[in-house]
Amino acid sequence: IASTLDSSQCVTEKNVLSIATITFTQFVPEATEEEVNKMTSDVLAAMKKNSGDGCLESQLSVFLDEICHETELSNKYGLSGCCSQSGVERHQCLLARKKTAPASVPPFQFPEPAESCKAHEENRAVFMNRFIYEVSRRNPFMYAPAILSLAAQYDKVVLACCKADNKEECFQTKRASIAKELREGSMLNEHVCSVIRKFGSRNLQATTIIKLSQKLTEANFTEIQKLALDVAHIHEECCQGNSLECLQDGEKVMTYICSQQNILSSKIAECCKLPMIQLGFCIIHAENGVKPEGLSLNPSQFLGDRNFAQFSSEEKIMFMASFLHEYSRTHPNLPVSVILRIAKTYQEILEKCSQSGNLPGCQDNLEEELQKHIEESQALSKQSCALYQTLGDYKLQNLFLIGYTRKAPQLTSAELIDLTGKMVSIASTCCQLSEEKWSGCGEGMADIFIGHLCIRNEASPVNSGISHCCNSSYSNRRLCITSFLRDETYAPPPFSEDKFIFHKDLCQAQGKALQTMKQELLINLVKQKPELTEEQLAAVTADFSGLLEKCCKAQDQEVCFTEEGPKLISKTRDALGV
Repeated sequence: IASTLDSSQCVTEKNVLSIATITFTQFVPEATEEEVNKMTSDVLAAMKKNSGDGCLESQLSVFLDEICHETELSNKYGLSGCCSQSGVERHQCLLARKKTAPASVPPFQFPEPAESCKAHEENRAVFMNRFIYEVSRRNPFMYAPAILSLAAQYDKVVLACCKADNKEECFQTKRASIAKELREGSMLNEHVCSVIRKFGSRNLQATTIIKLSQKLTEANFTEIQKLALDVAHIHEECCQGNSLECLQDGEKVMTYICSQQNILSSKIAECCKLPMIQLGFCIIHAENGVKPEGLSLNPSQFLGDRNFAQFSSEEKIMFMASFLHEYSRTHPNLPVSVILRIAKTYQEILEKCSQSGNLPGCQDNLEEELQKHIEESQALSKQSCALYQTLGDYKLQNLFLIGYTRKAPQLTSAELIDLTGKMVSIASTCCQLSEEKWSGCGEGMADIFIGHLCIRNEASPVNSGISHCCNSSYSNRRLCITSFLRDETYAPPPFSEDKFIFHKDLCQAQGKALQTMKQELLINLVKQKPELTEEQLAAVTADFSGLLEKCCKAQDQEVCFTEEGPKLISKTRDALGV
């Protein structure tokens, strides 16, 4: 299959500076800005020395050589074990060190508006390089093109806001949008890298065929096949930390898509007018295509009179890839995971029917079986949106907290609140869309958030149920987590009154802070008694509200909590039998 990536591309000094900063910082996030800048200038000098025609050597090994060449740096940051290896082993060792937002790196804070304007005006290049450094060290899995796209946006924000009448307000609004894009982009990229690591390139190619076929509904299978292999290759390069290849190959694919938009998609014309740095983001976030007129797919007739059982393994792969393409372009709004489940069921039925000797009769219920996957996903999204509209953010999160504390009581309160907060954000984002988009939006976002639970599980296993759901099947992850109701192996800890001590700060807390305090109590309650019924929870909640009302009105709030708190704990323990 022809590739769009065949032609070589000259690497110039302009390309390398930012890419070197990203590469070094993502591999060694603990390094200071000065140390990264020194490695960048050293590697540029080494590249120039080896170039004869102004085109610089661009192999990832050049960057890794530089990291390991700095003996003082490799000893300081514990890289000497990796650096004692060579080739693929050294690369994989350094990759394995990458961790989500390393604990040694403090959270990112945008500088004050006045400080930003002054620094940007004095030296724009240094200012922007510092932004790239700060983003890269906190997001070690974020793709280089995404970081450069954000940097270009931030550069424009600083230029615009420094001229604005109200600098503070301008920066506040525009930075919030960049921070959101950064958070979501980093999460998505890390999720993709984790899925590749866990499920391999075949799974990646299948999901890429689905996404491209839904986006470029007018494209034929040959074009989709070619692009899918190239896009999957780019994801692998980006996840391997090969930032230069990641950027260059991405640009080649985007250039090719824009040059062929007459046969690929009529929806990307506006994107193709943009500068290269914004082009990729625009195409990736462009709306999916529409089902081509007159195109329909009858799964029971798709095989024709061929015998699936006689296909070689290679022929089966190609046949299933063509099925994914046709099914995805005729269902551009279906979630990727649902189409993967449909394809899996379709292949299982074909295997069974081909061996039965009665292929037409055996396929009678085929459409029905495939439709079940769509109906399950749509029913869940309807149920979730109905709950969201009835309960609102806070009460829906409490419902999720009870469910997820039962599934994963080993997670900390902070982790459970973070995870369920993200689940609520799925509802608040997706339930505002038209109903036919609920399922696609919900499954897509849930896939990423469940993926992050699985990344957490990979680092430190939560329990056997979560591990099973994370590791057994990518397409069934969400289904598995949904149907996994409770960790039956969990034994609640001995009752500890320390977790149920009440102070007057409950009266002073407001809004989000008060909600978090209440949610921590709810989590501790469920961890203590996972089989807690709705009636028991309602009774405890009413008693707790009564305590708050009484003690927050008392003259000495702390004394009231000291006297009344133990009575509530005692009553709750008796009621729950803990």
